[in-house]
Amino acid sequence: MPVSRQPALPLCVILLLLTIAGCSRDSGSSLPEPSEAFCVAARKYDDKLPRLTGREKFTRQIALVTPLAEHAPKDIKADAELFLDALERRADGDKSVASDPDVERAIENVNRRSVQGCDFYKQQPGSGGV
Repeated sequence: MPVSRQPALPLCVILLLLTIAGCSRDSGSSLPEPSEAFCVAARKYDDKLPRLTGREKFTRQIALVTPLAEHAPKDIKADAELFLDALERRADGDKSVASDPDVERAIENVNRRSVQGCDFYKQQPGSGGV
């Protein structure tokens, strides 16, 4: 039974909005720096998410979000776990998670923290520096 692509659209839109919002980082943040393991998982998720398609899309996304949840900083640990739980529920057929505002907020928080805390745009491979 093929998995509908429609529920993934809101997640992609959310990720795009968060990427844009992440550019307006508050430099005075008092949040602790995320661990290297979290940032590695976040970069891997960011790199692979756009290519996830087909029946195993949610299973693959769960595999990418699991390390994010395991290594999430304390301030977003609950959000990362909710994100993972929502993916697992969606993989089991629960389409309601795609429009759950709590899940959307959790995904926003995890993505924002990844973009801001891991400095995605300052650490581009091959950027060299002067």
